[in-house]
Amino acid sequence: MDFKELYLIIISAITFGYVTAAVLVESNVVNWIGLKTLKLSRFGIHPKLTNIPVIYLVSPRAAHMTASELLKKGEIEPIDLYLAILASNFPMRLMFLYRYYLPVLLPLIGSIAVYYALLRLFFDLVVLICVSIIGRIRYRNLNIQFHQPENVKITLSFNKILKGTIRGLKESGLFILKFTPLFVFIIFLINNGAMDWLTTKLKPFLGWIGFTPIEITYITTAAISPPVAYGLIRVMVEKGETINRILGTMAVGNAMFSLLRSWWNYLLPYYLGLYPLRITAALLLLQAGLPIIYNFTAGIVLIRW
Repeated sequence: MDFKELYLIIISAITFGYVTAAVLVESNVVNWIGLKTLKLSRFGIHPKLTNIPVIYLVSPRAAHMTASELLKKGEIEPIDLYLAILASNFPMRLMFLYRYYLPVLLPLIGSIAVYYALLRLFFDLVVLICVSIIGRIRYRNLNIQFHQPENVKITLSFNKILKGTIRGLKESGLFILKFTPLFVFIIFLINNGAMDWLTTKLKPFLGWIGFTPIEITYITTAAISPPVAYGLIRVMVEKGETINRILGTMAVGNAMFSLLRSWWNYLLPYYLGLYPLRITAALLLLQAGLPIIYNFTAGIVLIRW
């Protein structure tokens, strides 16, 4: 893995995301979407955050920037943010599955890809139901006044784009200052064998659970690069592995990827430049910790079943 290239890719992508998000905010696109999505409050989302699930599909960065501004102004509390972000996972999962996941795995492993997609969706659906129940109880007496939709107009002018670009670059600079030392620390751990040590320690545990050598190979490979590991699924299919064993192996492989790489490579850059550390830590626990626990649990149950 070329860590310098990875760092530059992350910084470039996040800077572009910050600028795009800031332009969407400055041009009133975010407010316009928010007024069009007020009915989503029935799913247990704070009325001022009903635009988050929709904006998430367009630009996760813009969604977090919007929520961060409301949090700084004291218009929402951290729990309101957590509920809105968790509620956004279900539509995001649907988009991810049909745009990226299924087109790759369906030709490779056929119907097993559909079963795994349903396994992943089940968790997000349960979370959405729980969020809806908690939110509807929390906001049942909340009364917030909004401007009429016709009073919000999208204004994509040069000044708005310039202002958004400057704001986005400032936010990106703040992110880089926070992210760089953490990235260096994680790379230091990887280069000094911390990840290899953890993988080695997990192998006996995985074997004790009942994973076969090829399944353990898939899991350890998926921890570094899921696309590379996908080829092993075809091998398992040809060897006559049962569907539940393949699904269990894929679930644990995904958990390992989230544990060793996903949280710092993908999730941390979305949070670190916008939220205080305590909220960043809470979001990581919710967005990475809960799925890791679910995938490990589901994988072990499927293997032992």
